[in-house]
Amino acid sequence: MGIIKRKYRMKKKQKEVIYYRAEVYVKGVRISAKTFSTKREAVFWHEKEKHKLSTSPGSLNDEMRFKDCAEKFWQDLQGRVLQSTVQTYEFPLKHYLCSGPLANVKMCEIKGIKVVEWVQWLKKHPTAKNPRRKSFEKEMELLSTILNWYKNFLNEDFNVPVTKKHKQMCFFKPNAPRRPDYFIKPEDARNWIEWLRKNKDNPVYWRLASFMLLTGARVSEACGLKWESLDLDKGMARIVRRVRWDHRTKLPFLEDMTKTVQSARMLILPKKVQEDLKWMKKSAVNDLIFTDKKGELLKYNVIQSTFNQGFKALKLPWRSTHICRHTYATMALMGTNNLSAVQASLGHTQQRMTQRYAKAVALLSSDIGEKTSAILFDTAE
Repeated sequence: MGIIKRKYRMKKKQKEVIYYRAEVYVKGVRISAKTFSTKREAVFWHEKEKHKLSTSPGSLNDEMRFKDCAEKFWQDLQGRVLQSTVQTYEFPLKHYLCSGPLANVKMCEIKGIKVVEWVQWLKKHPTAKNPRRKSFEKEMELLSTILNWYKNFLNEDFNVPVTKKHKQMCFFKPNAPRRPDYFIKPEDARNWIEWLRKNKDNPVYWRLASFMLLTGARVSEACGLKWESLDLDKGMARIVRRVRWDHRTKLPFLEDMTKTVQSARMLILPKKVQEDLKWMKKSAVNDLIFTDKKGELLKYNVIQSTFNQGFKALKLPWRSTHICRHTYATMALMGTNNLSAVQASLGHTQQRMTQRYAKAVALLSSDIGEKTSAILFDTAE
């Protein structure tokens, strides 16, 4: 720790003023500085700052090892985030961070070179040979989250060393970009629904797919719908709960909460959906709308497998239940040209997220070509 005091002579109102600047250095890095009008104030501030730094928890936490920091982060995480998020972090935290080369490194020694060594170790990890593994992007995001948590709660003077270079290093296999037409074409959607209706014993799957395509509801929101949330006379549905699927056991759980605050919303049901739901209500066995043959919550892996069977049979490129939400967003924007209304129906917090779902082609209107032609040619005549 060092201190540098400087005198500055500045002309202010044609009068010379003397300032005293106190600077505090730790390991060659200036961490704080302040200017005073008197030398006494500068010295007093410096001594106070020096005492605060020498007794602050941050200086003690510098000696903390990364695995201990990760454990504290894990304990703090338990009560603050959703159980699904905890399960998402659990495996990479145990196998990639707390058992890797960063585990026994002191927090004060975590620099850019240590992150590089960790990424190189990841690329040699047995899971890197998995054909589906394209990168360790999620693991890098988790590392950044832990280091930022350490900075925010344990040592505010810590500098997070993760850079753009490290993030780029995580990609070690070519990853094809998402198709610009990431939505099901109307004719393909109709054929897909018809395939599900004819080839699956349980009609719940084609009805679920239809509901998702026509309302933009997430699969978790659709599976969590109860009859009490519907007003079929007014053609409305309230999204107030969802289903969560355990990552390990795949078992479904009903939660009286939504993904975000904005996700709690009202859905306007098209007439076709209203008719289907009225017919389904006649044979309903419990308060849930979409259930398996036993009247229990649907399992996500079964839904995804069933949907994908239809896509494969029709030689369609999609392999996700979320494609229904992208399709609804694109078609809704194409039909209304009202991005704010589509955003509200999807329950998005930010409009740019809606723009990612509703493809740019949907913003085209039928009279664009005519108006362009009028500007280019009619005025020339």
